[in-house]
Amino acid sequence: MTKINTKFGLIRGAAYCSYHPDGSIKELTPVEENLLKTPWGDFIPQYQDDGIRRRRISPLSFYPNGNLKNLTLQSQVKINTSIGVLPAEFVSFYENGSIKRIIPLHGQLSGFWSEEDEYDLAQDMEINLSFTRIKHKLLALSFYETGALKAITLWPKERVSIKSPGGPAEARIGITLHPDGALKSFEPAKPMSLETAIGEIIAFDTRPLGIHGEANSLGFSDQGELVSLACSRNVIRVIDREGGRHIYQPGRQANMFNPEVTDLVPMNIEFLPNKIRFNNSSEETYDIKDCTFSVEPLFVQSENSCSTCSSCTSCAACG
Repeated sequence: MTKINTKFGLIRGAAYCSYHPDGSIKELTPVEENLLKTPWGDFIPQYQDDGIRRRRISPLSFYPNGNLKNLTLQSQVKINTSIGVLPAEFVSFYENGSIKRIIPLHGQLSGFWSEEDEYDLAQDMEINLSFTRIKHKLLALSFYETGALKAITLWPKERVSIKSPGGPAEARIGITLHPDGALKSFEPAKPMSLETAIGEIIAFDTRPLGIHGEANSLGFSDQGELVSLACSRNVIRVIDREGGRHIYQPGRQANMFNPEVTDLVPMNIEFLPNKIRFNNSSEETYDIKDCTFSVEPLFVQSENSCSTCSSCTSCAACG
């Protein structure tokens, strides 16, 4: 085993070491108990697993300047942040040393340990924001380099009531904030009707990523203006300045588990200054004042409309 000197203390029992090109430590796996003294507190990196919930030892990693990058803790600790004291089993940092991300629970899902087992261990966390008061179980929280809260990732079961610029809503999966604390984006838990520059559009993503809360389908500027949405329930017809006609609607894709079932693929719509853009394409960008738009409901046949329900009237995606 190797001994590694760091700015946070000597690490004994360092295995599987790798180094940056300048020779500084990049990554190691501790197999002995060590105490790191950091600006955020004294931490013991994970050095043993329990054979069930945490079945492997996660590496400890560093930036070339010697600052911590990723730290998995042997047991949950409390960390002071800009929004209060938070529990953590994993912390990642920016290169300047400020906290980037906190994960309260860091168990490994397997045939021996399920998501439900991990969820049962989670505790409600209370956070007061300008647009909501959260008292829910959270998967992760991320921060700006300034320390301000950047995003919250919810457990799949959790729903949060918020006051959005588009009206009251229920959020799932995640919420992001602008640096000043204003709502930046969220994932609607059910179809949400929004008044836009081209008419009323229903925002809803039938296939949200669900991995983290920083890639949400409904977004707003720091002034509360609508900037993006995912649409699964409308057809939009465009007549451009030359009289050309264009139709935009959700797509279809074979379900990866059942080829006889097709899934709706939401279309992405962005609202730029005086323009609208479809599907992240510069070639599908239109000047709003020079074009005519009509927004119509998308009628979906009930048969094989999605892979997650028995009929179209039984789910929010197409009911």
